[in-house]
Order: sequence, then structure tokens, then C-alpha cells
Amino acid sequence: MGSDVIAHERPERTRVSATVFGKIVAPRQTLRFGALEAIVFTIYVALVAWTVAHHIPWADEAQAWLMARDASLREIFGTDLHYEGSPGLWHFFLWILCRFHISFATMHWISAVIPIAGIWLFLRFSPFPSILRVTLPFSFYLLYQYAAIARSYVAAPLLVFAAAILFARPARNLLSLAVVLGLLANLCPQGFCISLGFAVMLAVRLFRRRRQDGRFAGAARLAIAGSVFGAFWVFAILTASPTRDNRFMPDWDPVYMQQHRAERQEAVSASRALASQADTSHFRGYNRLKRTELQFTNAITIGLSNSWLVSLLFVCVLAAFLWSRRNLLDLLPYLLLQVLFYYVAGHAWHLGTLFVAILGILWVGWPAKDDSNNTAWRAILSLLLLAIVVEQCFWSARALRAEAKGKYSGDRDAAQFLAGHLAGESVAGFGYHSVGVLAYFPSNIFANQPREAFWHWKSEDYVDDRVEQALAMHPNYIDVGFAVKPHIGRASAAEDPRRIATYRPDPEEEILATGHYRETHRFCGIAFSGHGYDEGECQAILEPVAMQQQ
Repeated sequence: MGSDVIAHERPERTRVSATVFGKIVAPRQTLRFGALEAIVFTIYVALVAWTVAHHIPWADEAQAWLMARDASLREIFGTDLHYEGSPGLWHFFLWILCRFHISFATMHWISAVIPIAGIWLFLRFSPFPSILRVTLPFSFYLLYQYAAIARSYVAAPLLVFAAAILFARPARNLLSLAVVLGLLANLCPQGFCISLGFAVMLAVRLFRRRRQDGRFAGAARLAIAGSVFGAFWVFAILTASPTRDNRFMPDWDPVYMQQHRAERQEAVSASRALASQADTSHFRGYNRLKRTELQFTNAITIGLSNSWLVSLLFVCVLAAFLWSRRNLLDLLPYLLLQVLFYYVAGHAWHLGTLFVAILGILWVGWPAKDDSNNTAWRAILSLLLLAIVVEQCFWSARALRAEAKGKYSGDRDAAQFLAGHLAGESVAGFGYHSVGVLAYFPSNIFANQPREAFWHWKSEDYVDDRVEQALAMHPNYIDVGFAVKPHIGRASAAEDPRRIATYRPDPEEEILATGHYRETHRFCGIAFSGHGYDEGECQAILEPVAMQQQ
């Protein structure tokens, strides 16, 4: 009798498990903003607001804002963007805010409205099952990197999600898609890659449907949309193409990047044993990322997970799914970003665009709810994406904890120090990261820099090449802004806190070598990324030795 009971219970448990599993990955029945979506949205808005209130901005957030504040539109689009390596949609947005006399702090609150709008679109229109709608908004890039940190990337999810919604009826929404993808192309280089990839996805779909029905999309509509696409793309290229006298150019030089990657991998290989002894939580993630990079050149892991196996499995399943749907070209946004990261630049704050692009690809091609043949694909994709999202939710929790207990940068503290010592004193500034201090002043306080407060990358105006001329002005204070990368050569991760406290960039070394100045204050923060510690954001204050002796 006991065996009969056991035999009877097993099918019941199986059916219950299947029912629970089925509910987790069940397709979305109706696209509406219900109670579940409202709860998720409310929590998301509260967390973003809390993070913005605690976040201390860094140099890259200040640079675009200072350019928008101190330059005209003609100067921004005609000259300045050629030295920034990015199109100007974000700068135009900030330029408008500055003309309404919006402060640097207020700008961050307004900027946060953009990702909030993107999450509203996601909750209202995305085809993903409820388990993903509940968790995805709290993934690292959507909740933190592209929400609390006010840079152009905050608009990437909004524009990608808007494009995915319009893909539901591509012919009818052709002109709207051209505008949305055109704006995305002018947002940042990563947005340009995603825009180009989505345009190919759109072209393939239009071609297939036009072959089935010649009336599907008229030639005139296609010509107009194509012209709009082309105009946006050409404008982005013309305004963002770098000039030869750009001191920022080495970071965008493919040969330099290849050499840098080889040096990095060699350094990581030499320090693997030491890195494994890391006992400081801030830096474990960074060194784990470097070891992962050795195992799989970080191309698969980048932007998704710290586990290259999980990332590889996810990308392979995604490719297999698209292949089964005859939509393998939908991987193009992902592949174009990989090319950009490998040959141009792929810093920690860039990597989330890969995650956003994949969400857009999945959104457009998500298995339909009325096709039983899609059940297996839907379940597999949901579970794999959920595994990545859960890991990123832990990244988000660590990032919010870092914001609560620490500082993202030392810029605000340095600005407060200088503001209290400025009366009748002259100040010089060196290093690109010094712009993080200038964002807290109404104009440029550094006597050795141009009138505009933003950093000039033009070779003939490069401030760090003019240390002797600045010292001849006998400034009472010198601010040197810099970033400290984790030491991946001979040091273990445990030595990185000391590295942040002792590292001196080239301008400071040159100034200290004169013997006339010494460092009296150092204000630092730790920029957190999904993989752990990314870099220290520091400001060093130097004062004359003679003044201190008096």
C-alpha cells in the first residue's frame, strides 16, 4: 500500500512542478500596465531616486555638462565634439537644460527621468514573462549604471525599447523607426552600432514581407525613411569623427588598443597567482574579470555575467534560436558592439550597451504566445536570461551599498575644499579628471586653463604639456585630477587600496620634482562597476612648500 501511495504522489508532484515552471515562463497574455507593473515601477523609481541622492558625480558626467554650459551649439557641433569621440545628442539635451539655468545637481534628477521612462515602456509593452518583468528593471545597467550616473547612456534603454515596440508593425512605423534609430545613432558610438544593426534587422523584415506582398511598403515611404536614416547617420559621423590633433586619439587607435590588450593579458598572466590571494572585497571582482579575460578574451562575458560559461551558453542559445527563425542577422547589433569594444574602446561603463542591445534583439524576436512550438525556446531563453539578471541584481545591490557607505569620486570634497580657500588665492588645475571639480563652480577657477571649464583635448591647447608655464604663475593651490586603475602587473588586489593612496600621475610627479610643492590633501572615491572595482577617482591638492614652512 505504501508503494502505491508513493507512486500516486510522484505524478502529483511532477504536475505541480510543471505548473509552477509553466507559470514562471508563461508568455505575457496582454500588454497592459497592471498592479504587478505598478509595484515594480514604484520600487524602481524609489531606488533610482535614492541612488541619485547619494551619488557623487565624476569627471565624465561633468565634462559633457560643462561643454553644454560654456560653449555654443555651433562650437559644440562644429568643433568640440571632434575631440570627444561621441555624437552630440546628449550634449544638445544638456545645452537646453543649461539655457534654463539648471544646476549640475538638478541635471542628475532630470537625467534620471529618462531611464525611468524607459522602464515604464519596458513594463507596459515588453513581451517577456512576469518573472523577467519583475527582475530585469533591477539589473545592474538598468538600475544603476544607466540610471544614477548621468551620461548619454541613460537614454540607450529608452530608445532601444522604443524601437523594439515599433518593430511590431515595421511598415506602418517606418518613419518613426527611422527617427528613433537616428536619435540612437547620435547618442554615443555604441548607440550608432546598435542603430546600424537594428536598421539591417528592419531591412531584412521589410524585404521578406515586400516579397510576399508588394503593397506592404510603398517605394515612396521607403525612400523617405531611408533618407531620414541616412541624414541622422551622416550627421553623427560628421560631428563625431575625430581630428588628427586630438590628444584623445591614442585611446581610439586600433594599433594602440591591440598593443594595450596584449600588455594587459601578459600582466594578468604574470599576476594570476597573486590575484587569487585577494582578500579585499572591493577588488576581487576586478581581478576575477581579468582572469576570465584570459580564459575567453572577455568577448563573450563582457556586459553580461562574470561567468564566461553562462554568457557563452546564453549567446549560443540565442544564436541557435535566431537561426531556427531564419533571423541570424538579428545578432548584428551584438556583433558590431563586440567589434567596437575590441578594436576601439570597451570600458566598464560601455559594456551595458551590449546587455541593452540583447534585450532589444530578444524583444523583437520573442516567441509568440499563440505558437505551441515556441514553448521550449521561450522556457530556455527565459531561464538563461533570468540567471544573468539575477547575477546583475546582486551587482546592483553591491553598487547601492557602495553608494551608501562610500564615495564614487572625490570631486565634490575637493571642490568644497577649494571653495573654502579661494579668497584672494590663485589655483591651477591639471589632468582631465580636474573637470569633476569645476562642475561645482560657476566658471573655470583654474588660472592655467582656457576660459571654458571643460577639458580641451586639442594638442596645442593641452594643459598637461604646460606645467612649467603654470608654475611660473606661482599658484597658491594646484589640483591634479586623475583615475587609478587596479594594478594588474606585479601587485595583488589587496595592494590596491595602497595604490589609490600613493599613485601619482605624470603632472603631479613633474610638479613634485621641482621641490616647490608638496601634496597636502587627497580626495578619492571608488568607481564601482558590475565586475567590482573599476578605478579610483581622485583629486590631489598641492600647496607651496614655502607657504607651509611659514
